[in-house]
Amino acid sequence: MAELYEDHGIRFQYPADWEMEVTDDGPVTTVSIQSPSGLAFAMVTTDETCPAPAEVADEALEAMREEYPGLDATPALETIASHGAAGHDVEFLSLDMTNSCEIRCFRTPRRTIFLFGQWSDLDSEENEAYFGDVKRSLNETDG
Repeated sequence: MAELYEDHGIRFQYPADWEMEVTDDGPVTTVSIQSPSGLAFAMVTTDETCPAPAEVADEALEAMREEYPGLDATPALETIASHGAAGHDVEFLSLDMTNSCEIRCFRTPRRTIFLFGQWSDLDSEENEAYFGDVKRSLNETDG
């Protein structure tokens, strides 16, 4: 079962048993969702100042590199909500677990949308699929 988030000009589905938190900081809104186990989470951030998507994705990767210097990253491109999204696929070790992360970012005429999903190898297939559901269901509602 899925819940529907619809506010701040975007809509997406997320697992019904995940916790959600929304934070607003002027033109930037972040919707965070976290699995009940705490081993997976995702963020969808909208920024009405429209920064360059590749720069936002690279900044997120650099922040990850500061925390996990030995991480492996591969550039990634995909289409999300009919927009070309730039980003990175990342793997790193933390607490003796392999963790995966997807960083994606794209711009629409109204905002830049940043997506970040992270999960551990303990439940990776299920949580990777949940992040895929978030990406596939994401749409602007006011664009």
